[in-house]
Amino acid sequence: MTATPEDNSLSVSMLRLTAEHLKQIKLPQLVRPAVGPDAPPTIELIHWAVQAYCFPWIRHMSALVNGIILLTDSDNKAAVRIVGRSSFEFCAHAYYVKKHVKQHIDAKDLSAAWNFLLPIGTGSRYINEFHHPEESELFPAPPHISKAVNCFKEVMANGMEDDSYLSEFCHPNTMTFQQHYRWTTPYTIDFVNQVAFGAFGAIAGSSVHGLMAIHELLKISNERQVNGAIVTLLEAIVDQHREDKP
Repeated sequence: MTATPEDNSLSVSMLRLTAEHLKQIKLPQLVRPAVGPDAPPTIELIHWAVQAYCFPWIRHMSALVNGIILLTDSDNKAAVRIVGRSSFEFCAHAYYVKKHVKQHIDAKDLSAAWNFLLPIGTGSRYINEFHHPEESELFPAPPHISKAVNCFKEVMANGMEDDSYLSEFCHPNTMTFQQHYRWTTPYTIDFVNQVAFGAFGAIAGSSVHGLMAIHELLKISNERQVNGAIVTLLEAIVDQHREDKP
């Protein structure tokens, strides 16, 4: 996984633009429709659940991308990879959610849509493994992130490899360690900063697909205010790409 300095520069410009736009988005209050726990889900409840997923996704993605920019500006490339893995998986998850929600809505199966969205919004592997091992409606098991990353291959051809590459730098292994030293002789190690960076393309590319998935989800839920800001951001990314294209 390699990238030229020019590729990295274009990707960083796109991420910087994304960071600026995301942190300016104002999220409205969400009010849950008055649908009882035993009543069949309504389309209004599905729309609410979709927005209850998209809004915190936007807020957290803003934190991640703004963090990536701060780390980049301080030349902390090793940490960029760690945060970049998280943003990559968030974008894969958005695509996964969009795909399945759309399938259920197109099939007019509101119960399937609700049963899919419930563990998406309330599931936690940590809670299930350490505090409530018996799965229930209150403590559903969320889908494993590997399902989302595998699904992401539909739009990110190297999705599995990109995620695996970024994941390597989150753990103690040779790829992590070799960012900080080099062999100067067969017997000597010198400790230097030699973080050769090739991850910006995967981080930026996944961000575009994640934002497009959120746009489609908000459109499905008939949300206009926040989605308008997402559309403005996507259009700004396209305009920037046209201007930077040689």
